[in-house]
Amino acid sequence: MIVLSGKRLLLMLSAVLVAIGVFSINMKMEEETMQTVALPVSNKVIVIDARAWSAR
Repeated sequence: MIVLSGKRLLLMLSAVLVAIGVFSINMKMEEETMQTVALPVSNKVIVIDARAWSAR
């Protein structure tokens, strides 16, 4: 039989909550990528905007 004191139980519970919090924050911080085309001669980048003029 395992006997858990109040401090040990609180420590284990807080460790689990911190791990869940870090995991959820990590999932939210995924970066969005945007495809661009770089011209090889002048190193300029062309960004194509497909939105309608009324949405700008």
